Amino acid sequence: MSRQPIGIINRFASSWNILHRYRQGIFGSAELEINYYKRLFDIIRSHVTIEINNARILELGCGQMATQTALLASNGADVTGIDVEIPTYRMNLQIFLETLKKNGFERAIKSLFRHVLFDRAYIKKISLLHDKKIPYSELDIQIMDAADLRFPNNHFDFVFSRDVFEHIDDVPNAVKGVNRVLKKSGIAWIRAHLFPSLSGGHHLAWMFADKSPSDKVPPWDHLLANTYPVNTYLNKLRLDQYRKIFHDNISVLKERTKEEGHNILTPKLLELLSAKGYTKEDLLTSSVLFLCRKK
Repeated sequence: MSRQPIGIINRFASSWNILHRYRQGIFGSAELEINYYKRLFDIIRSHVTIEINNARILELGCGQMATQTALLASNGADVTGIDVEIPTYRMNLQIFLETLKKNGFERAIKSLFRHVLFDRAYIKKISLLHDKKIPYSELDIQIMDAADLRFPNNHFDFVFSRDVFEHIDDVPNAVKGVNRVLKKSGIAWIRAHLFPSLSGGHHLAWMFADKSPSDKVPPWDHLLANTYPVNTYLNKLRLDQYRKIFHDNISVLKERTKEEGHNILTPKLLELLSAKGYTKEDLLTSSVLFLCRKK
């Protein structure tokens, strides 16, 4: 994922905030990942016509720790995780150098620090909570862009993605690819974090928009002055754009949205943001989830 340029002070502040959230257990929470895994397991059991130990599964944007790919693989599923970044659940000199070459100095250093400070304890806790051996040494992780899936047609029983599509440059091609690689009986479960929302700028200060509103970064700063830019690529798609892309390229069975910021969107802010073309629905809808079948 490409990143918009930000100043060295903002880079340092962002890295410090990430470290602080790891220390607080907000990032790298084994409990949250186990709960998400249980939800995925229920979705597969409810909607996929094949037992999980016989299922072929694809995770789009598995992340450096590939936790969900690993948890599903521990149940015997044939799981592939893809990401544009090198996985670093294991770290040695070769992996560090590969990360440095592929994803740059900043990502390599962050990954090294996270691995040294947090990863061992995180993997141990995941294993204890899951009560099964997690086959990290046997995972099928591939470096691949979700907009350019290199898999055969009609290949997967289940495709899923959590808060990754907002980072994809070519979302229509990604959805077309999901439709192509899904089996006729397959299910796709895809959630996108919406850019115009209060937390959609991905600034950590607004990570918990309703529970912990920021007193430093102004609300919807990313849509206004953007005084506090983040160092990650965001495609800036709105809810209506996602809806059109998904309905045009895959069969949508169900849509679910989540809202935030009702108590923070003042009439003055609404007026300012409406002048920039954003609707009230845009500003208050934080995420959209699509449950899909092959079209």
